[in-house]
Amino acid sequence: MILGAFISHISFAQTTDTVTTNFVKNAAMGGAMEVAAGKLAVKKAKNYSVKAYGAKMISDHTKAGAELKSIALKKGYSAPMTAVPASPLLANTTGTEFDKNYVTMMVSDHKKTIAIFENAAANAKDAAVKAYAVKTLPKLKQHLASIQSIAANMNLTVN
Repeated sequence: MILGAFISHISFAQTTDTVTTNFVKNAAMGGAMEVAAGKLAVKKAKNYSVKAYGAKMISDHTKAGAELKSIALKKGYSAPMTAVPASPLLANTTGTEFDKNYVTMMVSDHKKTIAIFENAAANAKDAAVKAYAVKTLPKLKQHLASIQSIAANMNLTVN
């Protein structure tokens, strides 16, 4: 009976850390969306750099997603771990229009993702989740810098 109370306490403690639980949910969904959008970029982009960036997103976010899934399963956090559909904006465009929409979306999404990861790195109470956020942040910042460079080479102004 004491073990049951202890397990209930752990589950309750984990669910009351909203920074951590929200981070796990948002990071899992965001990563899955990056993979879905990357797959479209590989298939539909006209610009070689956009195609290559899409392939990088598939690789990097699949790896990061698997690591997050492992942490979530070990710790008992619930997070959507299934594939998500790509944005209709991307699904319904091709060629140069697709490239512009994808690049704009990636800049915006990576800025938001970095903010989410910085918050978790600073405020998550779960040590494994916090370490994951800290470890992943440099790669996300690299992704942002890469897509901003692609945008500049395409003469796109994105915020």
